[in-house]
Amino acid sequence: MNHAYHKPNEQLIAYLRTVLVIEGNRNSETSSMPAFTNGMPALCCKTEKDATGFELMLEATLFAHTIPTDFWKLNSAATIIVYFFKPFALTSLFNVAAKELSKNPIELCNWSPHTYNALKTQLVYADTISAKVEALDNLLIQQHLKNKEGYEIIQYATDTIMCNPSNDILPEILLKLNQKERTFQRIFKKYVGITPTQYRRICQFQGSFDQLRFKQYKKISDVAFDNGFADQSHFIRSFKEFTHTTPNDYLNNGLTDKK
Repeated sequence: MNHAYHKPNEQLIAYLRTVLVIEGNRNSETSSMPAFTNGMPALCCKTEKDATGFELMLEATLFAHTIPTDFWKLNSAATIIVYFFKPFALTSLFNVAAKELSKNPIELCNWSPHTYNALKTQLVYADTISAKVEALDNLLIQQHLKNKEGYEIIQYATDTIMCNPSNDILPEILLKLNQKERTFQRIFKKYVGITPTQYRRICQFQGSFDQLRFKQYKKISDVAFDNGFADQSHFIRSFKEFTHTTPNDYLNNGLTDKK
């Protein structure tokens, strides 16, 4: 098989990491797969030329995590195109709840029969890799335009919380975005899969964990106050919740599997 990584369309840079194209040949074997990081959300499309030379759509599926091994099997007439996305991008583009997508892959024919049939028709006449990629790009660009507002809200909120996971950051975000709390929570959970408060606590813990891990403090209480915890006890409770060990035990023994 032949494979190549393509730079994402400029209009889709905010969503995509890379595009992988694999073309079958006489020596196509799954053992010669290119290296890539599985576990990333992806849109996977597989086509195959029939005896008349027309391109047939075999599969077009959204995966939140691992792509199954069977998908990578292809013969000499088949082509695989995989769009690897950044976190939250699939949910933002396809307006699918993160929780739903994480449970099971979603086939485009079930997600939107009309969109699937339009893509299928375009691929029938796509006689080059560039034409196939262009058809898929156009699908994603149209989805971007439809869901741009929701994506921008989530991008701003997640970036802001990650940089400043303090207790008062959520009211500031609501004010900045001019969003009602209930509406914002609904949008956030839909796209991210957890509540804004849960996400804030994860970011808060991660900041404190990194500070502890890299020994950027004089005493434990410094880590607690630097990261917005009410006091040292609050920090210790949070640390234990996320790691099942205390900060002191972590510094002495590292992270261990505590039953």
